[in-house]
Amino acid sequence: MGKLSFLFLGANSPWTYGMAEALAQRHPTHAIEFYDWRTYYTIRPTWSSRTPPSLLQRSMQVMPTGYAGRLEILFRFYLQQLIKQWCQQLKKVSGEYPWVIACHPNLTYWVRKVPRERLIYYNFDDYTLYRQSRKSQILEKEKELVNGANITLCASHSQLIAFQKLYPYRSSQIYHFPHGFVDTYFNSQPENPPEPMSVGYVGNLGDRLDWQLIYQVIKACPKITFVFVGGRDDQGILKLQDWQSTREAVLALPNVRHIGRVPSDQVVKYYWSFAVNWIPYVVNHKFNQAACPTKIMDGIASGRPVLSTNIPECRLYPDWISIFRTVQEALMYIDTKLGTYESDLAYKHSLRQLEFAQQNTWSTRVQKLENILKL
Repeated sequence: MGKLSFLFLGANSPWTYGMAEALAQRHPTHAIEFYDWRTYYTIRPTWSSRTPPSLLQRSMQVMPTGYAGRLEILFRFYLQQLIKQWCQQLKKVSGEYPWVIACHPNLTYWVRKVPRERLIYYNFDDYTLYRQSRKSQILEKEKELVNGANITLCASHSQLIAFQKLYPYRSSQIYHFPHGFVDTYFNSQPENPPEPMSVGYVGNLGDRLDWQLIYQVIKACPKITFVFVGGRDDQGILKLQDWQSTREAVLALPNVRHIGRVPSDQVVKYYWSFAVNWIPYVVNHKFNQAACPTKIMDGIASGRPVLSTNIPECRLYPDWISIFRTVQEALMYIDTKLGTYESDLAYKHSLRQLEFAQQNTWSTRVQKLENILKL
């Protein structure tokens, strides 16, 4: 096999960018972020403040609103040509046609000219949940993408199972490829003590969190500080009145500290500062059932104890994530972890946890991908 190179389409999120960074440590890589005008001027996206690898090129493609939806057909040829141009540029550098990573069904029509043997579909979510009114169109695009790709990667094991059932004839080319974490998230000094008696959560504060459970747990622990790092997110699939008022009641509790939204490069210091990290998700939330939360590996890489509700992807790590199913179980785990985190036994467990984390960086994920592509 010759020199590898990668075109990463849709590297808009911190986790996709983290993978692009890791790819570029070893291979020429071009990461593309796509935005419509309205989104771009609303959020004003910026690249990570981390120094990019020398082999990484980064581009933001800003298009008219509707370019990926109702007006897609008007922009299809233009975007196909752009992708062709980006591929040609990478081919000049590496000597071979690049691997093209597409991580959303919206990209399906734009990658039709990419040779099947060089196309990778990387699935992060059940995308029909984002636009349920367009479920049939999304599934049609996704089917074409799975059938047209050399391999399909699924961030969550739940999606892996779902895809293998939907496409049994492609099952050997569908892989579980969970989120890794950026090297800088690894806590190389676990002996530095966290904030005493603290339990923390990092992420958007939306309908994926079990706010009723959270409220009951926090009310029962008046001497423990609960920290939430993330902005209020009112987008979701549950009705606002079912959870929003409870969220506000949680954030108003005297032993709660709300940090608000922070840049992704800065969240690591919060993971390390919590005596316990937790993932108090709604168990039967469809997004949570299909997702691979990035906070799994980010939390494990902190070396601190990690607790979670009974989310499928979290159950894959029983040695490093304690699963609670009730308020009483949550209280028991929190009390136990906070009561023993200074012990020698807890410190040894932390070191083993960090050894496991080292096997799950984005760099190690890239090595796994290289092995898959050599098959």
